Amino acid sequence: MAGGERIDPWSSDQTHDYARLIEQFGLGTVDPSVLPNPGMLHRRGIVFAHRDLDVVLGCMQRSEPFGVLTGLMPSGRMHLGHSMVIDQVRWFQEQGADITVTVADLEALATRGTSLKDGRDTAINEYVHNYAALGLDPDVTNVYFQSSRPAVQRLAFTLGRRTNLSEFEAIYGFSGGT
Repeated sequence: MAGGERIDPWSSDQTHDYARLIEQFGLGTVDPSVLPNPGMLHRRGIVFAHRDLDVVLGCMQRSEPFGVLTGLMPSGRMHLGHSMVIDQVRWFQEQGADITVTVADLEALATRGTSLKDGRDTAINEYVHNYAALGLDPDVTNVYFQSSRPAVQRLAFTLGRRTNLSEFEAIYGFSGGT
């Protein structure tokens, strides 16, 4: 990125040139007027860009199934940023999306030393219960733990072999000192 700016899954440097970011990342802009019952984050311009939302809107218009996948690493407490993500996920659920929440308990074990038991307890008590309190319908939300799905572990291993270190560093903002 220009000028030493950084954007990765955990943080970003301050920027005000959203048009440049939209162009740089190949995004489309969100027009709340074309959304069915736009959420607060859409109406206030907080969610201002997307990739392939038009595909999802097409599914909604044709009453075709579509899904949303989100996830959490159970290594700390839930915070405002998590609730904003769940607001968006809830909006998609209200529009008919199948919702899957992935609990990265193996990642928490590998990177943060969180035991599988502690990860499960944190995920359920700190996240899943709060997600329900924020309006995500637990009766139609699929929650799965990485440690409980060996088939997904094998797929992750297979796909992981196709991502080299440079790509991994670019995706997650890691460097040799990370």
